Amino acid sequence: MCFRPAEADAGLGPIQCPNCGKRVNRAQGVLPSKCPFCREPIEDPSLSLMAPAAPSAPMAPGAPGAPKTPGVPAAPKVPAAPPMSPKA
Repeated sequence: MCFRPAEADAGLGPIQCPNCGKRVNRAQGVLPSKCPFCREPIEDPSLSLMAPAAPSAPMAPGAPGAPKTPGVPAAPKVPAAPPMSPKA
């Protein structure tokens, strides 16, 4: 039985160079940036098939003293040190 990756049937095979017309194969699933025959830059058409990136993680709560965010209680303030008495 042959196990093929899902990309094998997704149109990610070799492409034709727009300049010289020769077939350019992928190496380990990656298309070269330039044609190996004429050195013309090649744009990978499969990049337009990829899904957008997942949204980033939510932001952490702000530091004490930062502007308040609605619905988030403010952090308690640290008490000030007592004043030192002068020595005689």
